[in-house]
Amino acid sequence: MFRKIAILATGTVGGVFAVVAYHPPQLHPVNTIGVAAAPNSTPTNTASPTPTTSKTATGSGTPVAPAPAAPTGKSGTFSGNTANTQWGPVQVQITVTAGKITKVVALKLPNGDQRTRSIAQQSAPFLIQQTLGTTTANVVGVSGASYTSDGWRRSLASAMAKASL
Repeated sequence: MFRKIAILATGTVGGVFAVVAYHPPQLHPVNTIGVAAAPNSTPTNTASPTPTTSKTATGSGTPVAPAPAAPTGKSGTFSGNTANTQWGPVQVQITVTAGKITKVVALKLPNGDQRTRSIAQQSAPFLIQQTLGTTTANVVGVSGASYTSDGWRRSLASAMAKASL
């Protein structure tokens, strides 16, 4: 009997000590202001371009330069509707250039208690990164920030609808 009590007491003291000694990592504020898209890094061709030649009705082979491609799509800044979630509102603003999302700003994020603010601030950069360059509002979201991710999708969908994307 004494042996069982000694084992139980030792386990209890060890467990209490482990809980008291644990220090969770401290969360640091994250900048949730818009992040601009990185410029396209396409390799440059150092070889001289070959002009396009076409024969006209008279048969002359004069070089004809291809017409420059006109930007397609709407451009501007569009704010999505505020999506209310269980933990607070989420609102997204997108900047569209030539039909592509080039900048995303989190106008509103859940800000109830400290834990909610922390989750929203940590998930915002991932949601912004997922949104840049996308053509649909079906961003993957962030694990552990399900409500914020869902609100983000709904607000993003309304902003994209306003931008006719």
